[in-house]
Amino acid sequence: MEICSYPLNRILIPYDGSPSAKKAVEWAACLAQIGSDSVEKVTLLRVIGGGYLARHIQNVDLRVTRMDQVAAWRRIRQYHLDHEIMPLLEEGKRFLQEKGVSVPIETRVAEGKIGEEISRLADEGGYSAIVMGRRGLSPVKELFLGSVTRQVLSLAQKKTVFVVGLEAVFNPDCPISPLLLPVDGSEPSREAVRQGAVLAQGLRACQPRLNLLYVMEIVQITASMNEANVLVRDGEKILADSHAILLEAGFPGEVEERLQVGEPPRIIAEEAEEGSYALVLMGARGLSSLKQLILGSVSSGVLHRVSRSVIGIVYL
Repeated sequence: MEICSYPLNRILIPYDGSPSAKKAVEWAACLAQIGSDSVEKVTLLRVIGGGYLARHIQNVDLRVTRMDQVAAWRRIRQYHLDHEIMPLLEEGKRFLQEKGVSVPIETRVAEGKIGEEISRLADEGGYSAIVMGRRGLSPVKELFLGSVTRQVLSLAQKKTVFVVGLEAVFNPDCPISPLLLPVDGSEPSREAVRQGAVLAQGLRACQPRLNLLYVMEIVQITASMNEANVLVRDGEKILADSHAILLEAGFPGEVEERLQVGEPPRIIAEEAEEGSYALVLMGARGLSSLKQLILGSVSSGVLHRVSRSVIGIVYL
């Protein structure tokens, strides 16, 4: 049996005090407790974006060349930090501590484009996980207006991003169960399976349930029965290989395997919602942000459709 180290040892939580952000903090607390002593730190991050400037710009004399040199601007900024931002972050810190998180918890403040700053600081700090709340924009708004979630997902590398919606339902005593692992045979997918096994190892006492799901795209099905049989065998092999990874990593419970035909985002989302899965953990296929915008991706398609599960996306 392969001994796998806990993969989520540094956790970054973008926090703005919204209900969805508080839900994300609750999920991050679960991850930190599962990892126990392997978790090095948890960081609460507040990025001050354009909304901050818009609220206070009327108080600044626009005839000056550089606003950061104006004493009035500096006073407004400091007041905002002291009376709004830092109390908010301390609130999140207390919540983590109340949930039993005993690892070091730090707070950080940054300024700039929110999604870009979250990604930049996550890379610079070597964070292995980003846990963020989802504001609940409709798919149309996310497509044309963009969202912080979409920005972070398009920039993510070498980490797992957990998106926690306000409607997400999970039991703090066994937060990953039931766990849905959509697989496609890619290396990010294999890594998602490994991470699922490690999370389950940390929760042996609650005997988490797990389902491996492979969706064969309907466009792959041809008029030739022989070709269809080959595609089915390929899917069964991907499921078997994924199951073997779980066993090798020491997954302690029973594993269900399912092969379905259809549009992957829709089938995965239907399975997640109908099966009341607490967590859907899947690998990212590495589409560029432009391709995601024009073509979409399986992970973004699942995010658009699923509201009651935490969605974890593994990037390599």
